[in-house]
Amino acid sequence: MSYAIVRVRSYGRYDVKGFRFRSTKFESTRPLAATTNTGVVCRSVDDRGREINYYGVIKDILQFDFAGSRNLKVVFLKCDWFDPKHGTRENKFGMVEVKHEQITNVCNKFVLAYQVEQVYYMSYPCKKFKAWWVVYKANPRERLHNKSSIIPLVNDVEEEVEDILQEDEVPTNFRVDAQILPESLVGDCDDVVMPSKRKRVSKRRYDPDFEYN
Repeated sequence: MSYAIVRVRSYGRYDVKGFRFRSTKFESTRPLAATTNTGVVCRSVDDRGREINYYGVIKDILQFDFAGSRNLKVVFLKCDWFDPKHGTRENKFGMVEVKHEQITNVCNKFVLAYQVEQVYYMSYPCKKFKAWWVVYKANPRERLHNKSSIIPLVNDVEEEVEDILQEDEVPTNFRVDAQILPESLVGDCDDVVMPSKRKRVSKRRYDPDFEYN
């Protein structure tokens, strides 16, 4: 009898299919983050052929490493799922809403990372609807795509990577060698055109002692 060795690692972020997912545990340590990337939706079909969307929140990101010659690695998302029957609805405007306190215990908490898409939950400003969140589907970001459509995990202990990218700035001071430029790009004094000055017309002030004709 042989036993397989499985090693499990927990990560805070994971990029797949153009989406950047983060766990709630990871985002709780970064309260000033510009985005919230914990919302997911998993689409399934029941035995009657009806499509059901399961909306949830990522609690943890786990990578399972199976020992062997193939170096098999599988990434799971551990999620809390909102009740698809009593905690999900569609309003008259066609927007999907979830009752964020209505968590179901029937569904399996684990799902493969490539099986989900990213969503964002927004609360209502009105206290009357504070129990409901509106669901917005997030579009994949092109900069996260690569040949395999999967980007390696980012460990919590590694140096934090900012979500906002910035191009390299142009140096403040630089020199241009005019000798290597075409003559058409080199200007002289004749190229400068000064606008003509307008003559200033003085306005006569009203003098009560002055006799006007």
